[in-house]
Amino acid sequence: MELLEKIVHNLALRISQIAQLALVLVMLVIVSNIFMRAWWKPLTGSYELVEILGAVILSMGVAYCAVNRGHVTVSLLVDSLPPKIQNIVEIITNAISLTFISLISWGLLQYASNVHRRNLSTSSLDLPLYPVYYLVACGMIMLAMIIVLELIKNTLALIRGRKQD
Repeated sequence: MELLEKIVHNLALRISQIAQLALVLVMLVIVSNIFMRAWWKPLTGSYELVEILGAVILSMGVAYCAVNRGHVTVSLLVDSLPPKIQNIVEIITNAISLTFISLISWGLLQYASNVHRRNLSTSSLDLPLYPVYYLVACGMIMLAMIIVLELIKNTLALIRGRKQD
C-alpha cells in the first residue's frame, strides 16, 4: 500500500510541475503582451494562450492539491462523530467524488477524441485543441486515482477500527 501511495503521490507531483510550468508561461505571455502593447504590437493570440494554459494549470494542479488535502472541507459536524462513523462518511464522500470525477474524465476523453477527429483549433493561432482536452482529462484521471487511494485507505482504516490519518 505504501509503495502504491508513493507512486501515485510522485505522479501527482510530476503532473503538478506541468501546472507550475504553465503558470510561468502565463506570466510570460501576460508580461510580454503588456510590454508589446506599449509599441502597439500586442501578441497575437495571447488571450487564447492564457485560456489554454489556465485550463492546464487548473486540471494539472487539482490532484496535487488533493494529495496535500488542500481542498476546502466543512467538517464541523463530522469531527464530533466517532472515528468509525467518520470513516464511513469519508468512504461515502470519496465514493460520490470518484463517481463524478470518473464521469468527468470519461466525458473529457470522449470530447477530446471528438475534437481530434473534427480537427478543431483556436481561431487566432490555429493551435489544435485536442491536446489540451487530453491534458485536462489526464489531470482528472490523476484526481480519480488519488480518490481511489483515499477510498482504499479509509476502507482499511474502517476494517482495522481506527481513524484514517
